[in-house]
Amino acid sequence: MAAMDMVFVDLETTGATATADRITEVGLVEIADDGFREWSTLVNPGVRISDFIERLTGISNAMVADAPRFADIAAELAERLAGKLFVAHNARFDYGFLKSEFARVGID
Repeated sequence: MAAMDMVFVDLETTGATATADRITEVGLVEIADDGFREWSTLVNPGVRISDFIERLTGISNAMVADAPRFADIAAELAERLAGKLFVAHNARFDYGFLKSEFARVGID
C-alpha cells in the first residue's frame, strides 16, 4: 500500500461556485494499510437544484428531500478525511466546496 492513507473524493453540487452553491452528494474511497472502504451519501443542500444540474448529475430535488444536511454529516466526514492524502479528479473544485461547507458549520 501507499506510505500514507489516502481518500479519493467525488462531489456533486448545485453549481460551480463553492461560496454560493451547495453539495448534493459525497462519495469517498478510503485506502489504508488495512484495505479500503467506500462511503457515500446524498446531501440535502437546503436550496433548489436547477433543472440543468438535475440533468447533469442525475440527482433530483426529490432524491435529496429526506437526505441529511451537510451539518448532519460534517463531523463524520471530517473524521474520514483527517490526516489522509486528498485525491480528486478536480481537487480544487471538491476541496473548495468542502472547505466552504465545513466553514458554514464551524469546522476548520
